[in-house]
Amino acid sequence: MNTPQDCLDSLQWRYACKKFDPTKKIDEATWQALAESLRLSASSIGMQPWKFIDITSAELKQKLRPESWNQPQVTDCDHYVVLCAKRDVTMDDVERHLANIAKIRQCSAEKIEGSRQFYGGYVSQMTPEFIYRWTESQVHIALGFVLSAAAALRVDSCTIGGLDREKYDEILGLTDSPYRTVLAVALGYRAADDAYAQEKKVRYPMDEVMEKRA
Repeated sequence: MNTPQDCLDSLQWRYACKKFDPTKKIDEATWQALAESLRLSASSIGMQPWKFIDITSAELKQKLRPESWNQPQVTDCDHYVVLCAKRDVTMDDVERHLANIAKIRQCSAEKIEGSRQFYGGYVSQMTPEFIYRWTESQVHIALGFVLSAAAALRVDSCTIGGLDREKYDEILGLTDSPYRTVLAVALGYRAADDAYAQEKKVRYPMDEVMEKRA
């Protein structure tokens, strides 16, 4: 079992990798663990309003790089994962979620009906503007999960938020799909000469960011 210090060591080790070594590859078992960290991410009322696109194609990465402020991490990383949010959330999504709950947990019809009323009431009150913000927030939760998992596995990462979402949607064939690009994360291993790897982590002191109320 990992200790508290193991957790902190991983987070101290992590940084936004600026220069990946394109010759270093993530082994399959490690990649599957990273993929599972995205699948197992928390989400509001468990709805999982997302899709993750894992890109290892050099050709596709080259197409995306100009739409990402020409950041080299896009092409030099091993796995480039685009995190997408659902464009809409409806009762169809609620029913799909309930069916999955019933299948996995073998819930009674009464419990499923109670959940249907709860989830349905929640979703029915969502405006298009709220849905846009809400689904995007869920994707950011998933990002946090994969960044933490990567740090624990000593896989380097870099969040790519500077990108043209509409261009990504076009390139990835998402324009007329139920999903839209939110951001991406580059995963791989740092180059030996990435100067940023030696920089001290810059964070505010704990007493400035954590307020205790006992």
